[in-house]
Amino acid sequence: MQQIFGWVATSLSLIYKLPQIYVLCKQKKHEGLSLLSLTCQASAYGFYIAHGTLNEDWAIACMGSISFLQSLTLITLYFYYKRPHIPPPSSTSPAAVQ
Repeated sequence: MQQIFGWVATSLSLIYKLPQIYVLCKQKKHEGLSLLSLTCQASAYGFYIAHGTLNEDWAIACMGSISFLQSLTLITLYFYYKRPHIPPPSSTSPAAVQ
């Protein structure tokens, strides 16, 4: 029965960040994300991975691994969308005509 609870919790944890990743990709803005929170969360998932592996609790190790990757995805997107946006040169600009 403990295994069932572990795998159900793992399944639910795999989907709860997907809406945030989707919205971030759609809006292309990093505002509203806390880098400190994401970093702490990713670190915590690292400990879940270690705990699950050392105790051979593969549901916890799996949850930690996939959640860690989701946190890394959010951190990467945070920095990607934080960088300054440089529009491509238009065909009517003086630099493009030369």
